[in-house]
Amino acid sequence: MSHPATESISIVHRLPGRLRLRVPQLASCPDGAGWFRQQLLALPGVSGVRLRPAARSAVVEFDPQVSGAEALLAQIADIDWRQRSEGEYEPEYCMADNLVNAGGLALAQLLPKKWGGLSTLLLTAPTLIDGLDTLSQRQLKTEVLDALALGISMSRGDHRTAMVTQSLLTLGEYMEQQTSRHSDALLASLMQPQDHPVWVERGGESIEIASSELAEGDVMLLGPGDSIPADGKVLRGVGLINQSSMTGESVPVRRERGAWLYAGTQVQEGNIAVVAEKVGDASSTANIRRFITESLGQRSETQQVTQKMADRRVAITLGVGAAVFAMTRDMRRLASVFLVDYSCALKLSTPIAFKSIMYRAARSGLLLKGGRAIEQLAAVDTVVFDKTGTLTMGDMLVTDVVSFDPQHTWAERLLAIAASVEEHSNHPLAHAIVAAAEDHDLPHINHGEVEYVIAHGLICELDGHSMQIGSRHFLSEHYQIDFSANQADIAQLEQQGRHLLFIALDNRLVGMIGLQDNVRPEAAEIIAALRGGGIGEVILLTGDSERKAQQLSGELGIDRYYAQSTPESKVEVVRQLQAQGRRVLFVGDGINDAPVLTQADIGLAMNKSTELAQQAADAVLLQDNLHGVTVARELAQQAMKLVNSNIKITEWVNSAIMLAAALGWLSPGSSALLHNGTTLGVLLRSLAARKAR
Repeated sequence: MSHPATESISIVHRLPGRLRLRVPQLASCPDGAGWFRQQLLALPGVSGVRLRPAARSAVVEFDPQVSGAEALLAQIADIDWRQRSEGEYEPEYCMADNLVNAGGLALAQLLPKKWGGLSTLLLTAPTLIDGLDTLSQRQLKTEVLDALALGISMSRGDHRTAMVTQSLLTLGEYMEQQTSRHSDALLASLMQPQDHPVWVERGGESIEIASSELAEGDVMLLGPGDSIPADGKVLRGVGLINQSSMTGESVPVRRERGAWLYAGTQVQEGNIAVVAEKVGDASSTANIRRFITESLGQRSETQQVTQKMADRRVAITLGVGAAVFAMTRDMRRLASVFLVDYSCALKLSTPIAFKSIMYRAARSGLLLKGGRAIEQLAAVDTVVFDKTGTLTMGDMLVTDVVSFDPQHTWAERLLAIAASVEEHSNHPLAHAIVAAAEDHDLPHINHGEVEYVIAHGLICELDGHSMQIGSRHFLSEHYQIDFSANQADIAQLEQQGRHLLFIALDNRLVGMIGLQDNVRPEAAEIIAALRGGGIGEVILLTGDSERKAQQLSGELGIDRYYAQSTPESKVEVVRQLQAQGRRVLFVGDGINDAPVLTQADIGLAMNKSTELAQQAADAVLLQDNLHGVTVARELAQQAMKLVNSNIKITEWVNSAIMLAAALGWLSPGSSALLHNGTTLGVLLRSLAARKAR
């Protein structure tokens, strides 16, 4: 690997939201252009990139509200070219290239032959040079055939045909790349790190900084609703931490001094000070990110197959041309044959079809990351769902209110009392109880001052009585409340997978409230639709208990479930399914789902999933419902049907054109027009998929 140039990157021209840069490294390291493009797209605010390595030029489109021009230039200058990965980079075309070719076609038609030939030679030179380079490497690829077709037309003085061929080749490439750029603009937003403000202690003062500026050893000051931006230990305070993004459990857990907290989880209640011990690339989210493969730059298997197919057709075209010339010695007929190749339609129609479906999917509320995602979606036969935030809304729902003393505290009064006391709490169970009381238009019950015991429950005075609300452990251990008389009723709700909250008055149990995860209303419908669409088995993976997993599976008609799952065990379950020959789609939303989203044949992240889950997934729902799961599969199947039909159309139509050219029925101009017209027709058919219903 050569060393990149040390000359600095500079701004050549700027407009609001657009920079044209001079990048010397593009000339000294042209094999790193593709890598550099990905680095640019990963910068905050960048939505589009176009490179011209030969001209050492990069055009960057960005959101000025996210990043200023000078700040963006500084970030680009910091990109370490020594870390680049090498690979081929196809020249990028813009509308100006098509306009230049149109001008060249007009000149070839209007100018005297000598001058028309000069302009044609200048415009076709890049294609001719590419063909010679490919041939010098002893490769028979489409570039060789394109160069031969143009060369024969040029040698015969048929500059018009040469320019028509060059114009159609450039137009096809431009159409493909333009569609790709639209897709890249949609994907770029997912690659941006989510920065947010955080309060820290520095020099004895509390100051607010951006999360990206956190340093190891900073003391983060976190309160209710704050997302934890870095791994670290609790220094002081007690907090109720929502770890559903990491563990999948819907109920928050108590954390105090010395407890370890993970980046990406959230403080539900309490105020805590946390020492940041792993920030940036050292955090737990960054560790999982390194586990994720580079799915965005991966070419689909179908694209690779059609590319190889196109290259093989080059040899067939050359062979037919040689046979025709050997029998006829007719250069005109040879030129007609060489101007027919299968490669243009084969190699361009597939990526354009995929990009069109990606564009259409985005309009339908679904982001598909490339052709590979489409291929895998069309082939899946097993769907695995995470629970919290995926099949459920991530919050709780009151299902049962049971009074153990109906004469004095009937069910509605119990719910009204609980809601009146819980209304100032941020706990998800409290929100569910308050919402249930509002749904039933229950009145507010006056009460005394409430004392919250974090992660346990609460106590207050009510009409001269002492009231306690909380878990069974809290009431029995702290207030020695007896549960034995009501054990049968309690066991019945526990058997149904309910989360139970108990209410006591004067140390006597008077009732309980049963809650369960708020299942998405469309979940059962989507699972039934997947089965109707050919999915063989639907599986649930959850960090919740066996009882809750069993209850949800029965309610939604899920075939199998795995309870108390860890991130590692989720990956292992998917591996076992794949070892059985299954093609697995995993649908999830949390940090803990990133490894299994990557392991699955296709990973799909929910709309409100964590940034890391969206980066790990092959597809992302843009709307907060599950309908996109079935839409994704339907669109993928339509895409594969379109690709396969395009291949058949290309094979049959070009074979007919080649036969007519070999028999001398077509002039070179007619042959080029028919062939390129067919190619353009297939490309337009692929582009039409963007707007199909």
